Amino acid sequence: MKKTSPKYGFILPTAIILMFVCSIAIAAVLSYVSFTTRMTAVHLGNSACRFAAQSAIESAKQRIYKGFYSYSGSTARVGLMSGNAFSWFNSYSSGSPSTIGSGTVVTLPASTNINGCVVTPVIHHSGRVANQPMAVLTIRATATRQNPGGTTSSSTIEERVRFALMRSRVFDNAYFVNNYGWFQGSAITANGDVRANGNLYLDSGCTVNGHAYAAKNDELNVIGSIENTGKMQDLNTYWSSCGNSARPTTPAYRGGDYYGGGYDPTFSVTERLHPFQDELTMPYISELGEYVTYAQETGGKISGGIAYKLDASGNVTSYSPGTINAHYSGAGPSGKSTLSDKGALVIEGTQANPIILDGPVVVDSDVIIKGYVKGQGTIYSGRNIHIAGDIKYVNPPSWNHPDTTPTATEKVNANKDFLGLAAKGNIVMGDYTLSSWLGANNSNGLQYYLKNGPYVQQYRCDESDNTIGYPRTREYGWTSDESVFCGDYTQKDGGKKVEVSTKTEWVYENGRRVQKTTTTIADAQTRRYYESVCPDKIIQYLCGDTQTSSYGGSSYRPTITRIDAVMYNNHGIIGHIGNCTINGSLVCRNEAMIYSGALKINWDHRLFSGFDGNIGLPMDASQPPQTLSWREISN
Repeated sequence: MKKTSPKYGFILPTAIILMFVCSIAIAAVLSYVSFTTRMTAVHLGNSACRFAAQSAIESAKQRIYKGFYSYSGSTARVGLMSGNAFSWFNSYSSGSPSTIGSGTVVTLPASTNINGCVVTPVIHHSGRVANQPMAVLTIRATATRQNPGGTTSSSTIEERVRFALMRSRVFDNAYFVNNYGWFQGSAITANGDVRANGNLYLDSGCTVNGHAYAAKNDELNVIGSIENTGKMQDLNTYWSSCGNSARPTTPAYRGGDYYGGGYDPTFSVTERLHPFQDELTMPYISELGEYVTYAQETGGKISGGIAYKLDASGNVTSYSPGTINAHYSGAGPSGKSTLSDKGALVIEGTQANPIILDGPVVVDSDVIIKGYVKGQGTIYSGRNIHIAGDIKYVNPPSWNHPDTTPTATEKVNANKDFLGLAAKGNIVMGDYTLSSWLGANNSNGLQYYLKNGPYVQQYRCDESDNTIGYPRTREYGWTSDESVFCGDYTQKDGGKKVEVSTKTEWVYENGRRVQKTTTTIADAQTRRYYESVCPDKIIQYLCGDTQTSSYGGSSYRPTITRIDAVMYNNHGIIGHIGNCTINGSLVCRNEAMIYSGALKINWDHRLFSGFDGNIGLPMDASQPPQTLSWREISN
């Protein structure tokens, strides 16, 4: 045997050391992976929380908008135009759950689960913008989430949101009727869009330099069809014939920039027809007090012009009306505050002494108007507006065709004259005291178009119009729905009007028998929808219309040839006009106008281009809320 020398072991320590090193490395990797996983979960959780918080804000905006829309009455009418609408935003709770509004109260959910996050939306601030038809609301939403691994993610989003009443979209049209629309006769021209919330008839010879829309209407049981196509003009023909009161063109000049809202003749005649559309809501002028507040807040006023009244003998006399600040509620032309013409105003502008407008003004009852106007504003009437003659701007807007400087033109036109006429009742044209104004009950007479039938149908009324006789259906035997007007403007509305009567008799004075005439100014017992509360003598004095008698009857001879105004009412635009141009817009529930010669409607392009100023046209809440600012708040 051979003896060997001893050896020392090194494999085990080496293995142990390697295992230790590997453990450290694995632990580091696991720690890194765990950290990364947690951080990823946090970041993913933060993103999820942001989306959840934003979703909660969007949901809150929708809830609040629906509540405000309902409260302001915009589903049926132009309502609460003044601060009365926006006082709704002053009643709010910033706690959880948050609430806002009065009458129609909106409650936000105390918390909700969105995308695995618990979200709490709150109203942080709310308030009306002083003297403006808008309110600004600050909404915050905080979302939290427990992530895998025990971490927590959180995000708080805040938005400042503006809620506003905006001018109704019905004014986007040269002609808008909430019932049957009709362009009958080849001598009608519309330089602008035409629209009906029902079927639309376009005479094959009429000219519509714009789009035509008809809407399905379940209340009227119509599908929104368009009968015939009418005609439209090419660009050169339009430029040579439309006149400077018609809207500009698109493009504004050959090779020029696009002018939105202008006349674009690149469509074919049939391509610009749009049947079977959805209805465009025509809201109602509602409680007059809301508009009084609106006019007072905006500082509206009327000055200048000549007003008219009766003297003790029943003769029409003129006087200076002075300045009417926001609201007229005084004695009518009878001079007696106890009579039914209280709150009525009769006014005329001359070229030397025009009616001067500055914002919205409310007249409690009828307005009878004619002549020259200057400035910008809207006259609201608590009942009818009677147009007794031409209405002309002293400084009208003007568009060149073509226009090589459209931006400069728009700036100049923004300061030109503008008149809005808005009536809770009707807008009536001409001298209805003449027997031929109403005419025969056939297609040649106006009354044919004022009664229930293809041109006028029953329709729902705003409940505030009951003070001026709407719907008043029970008296005439139509009782299935008392909120629906019977559709006959020739009926009596249940109200009164002032009449002037004279009586001549023989009396004894100082022992002698003499003839004496006495004049009585008093209320008559009946009044029709198209008549004024003012005495017939006022209408006859201001209107220059006449009638001629011939075999088989008499014919009406109108004198109105120009109306510079945007016309809007709750019910009908009715009456007689001559060879007439309307510069503005015509918006109503029913239309019954008979023209002599030709009729041209030039849509006021300023209604499209963002022109607001202080004009004060009716508004509604159809404009969705607008985000003014957005931020994420550090938690």
